[in-house]
Amino acid sequence: MKSRRPRPAGGFTLVEVLVAMTLTGIVVAGTLRALSAQKKFYARQARILDARHAMRAATTILASELREASPGGGDLYAVAADSVAIRSTVGFGVACAVNEAAGQLALIHVSGHFRLDAGDSVVVFVENGEPDSDDAWRALGVSAIGTTGPACAWGTPSERLISVSGSLNGVWVGGPVRLFRAYAYAPFQLEGRWWLGRRDRSEPDYVPVAGPLAPPDSGGLQFFFFDPNGNTTLNPSQVARVSITVRAPTYRSLSDPAYQSLSTSAYLRN
Repeated sequence: MKSRRPRPAGGFTLVEVLVAMTLTGIVVAGTLRALSAQKKFYARQARILDARHAMRAATTILASELREASPGGGDLYAVAADSVAIRSTVGFGVACAVNEAAGQLALIHVSGHFRLDAGDSVVVFVENGEPDSDDAWRALGVSAIGTTGPACAWGTPSERLISVSGSLNGVWVGGPVRLFRAYAYAPFQLEGRWWLGRRDRSEPDYVPVAGPLAPPDSGGLQFFFFDPNGNTTLNPSQVARVSITVRAPTYRSLSDPAYQSLSTSAYLRN
């Protein structure tokens, strides 16, 4: 009877282990590179989306303000290549009683911010009473605003009582009334970044409303003003259309930002 040799113990040779480790390292390195590239891609997309959001917010705010403005009615105080000063709607109501002798308007259907601040004014819709004359908006200064007032012409309670300086002749019950405030929009710097800022014209400091934007020397905010004939103008009373261009950074790096841009146009009330 022949004796059997013992079988060698099962396992991997050193060469097989080295090959497996090499292949595993290649797979892991490739996976890490793919994850790193994907992370950079999503970060870049997030920066682009943030820039587009900032630009959309800036153009929407400015365009909506400008569309409500009437250059002929004095709603534009000043215009420049990167700034605009405008009479901005902050409240709305409907006249339900008119006391011409006392210079008072009672309002209903009130919305917005009816509070007395320096420089507030109202524009009221006025019927001229002439067959061939256009009705118009009349600007009046505000001297006081109360939360209670006389009853409306049909007997229901009013919501606000506005005392104004100026004539109420031609103002009719049911006419729209808009409360305005003088605002200036321009780029300003805060904590090393540039923003679209807004300030009350009676105040020196801006508050951020959209951004961050590109610096002024990189075209962060640009206005182009056109008259009814399509010619450029910086005369506030002659503006019929405004082209707005904003740029926002996506930041390849803090020292080397890339920029996205967005443009829109706004036609002003005549």
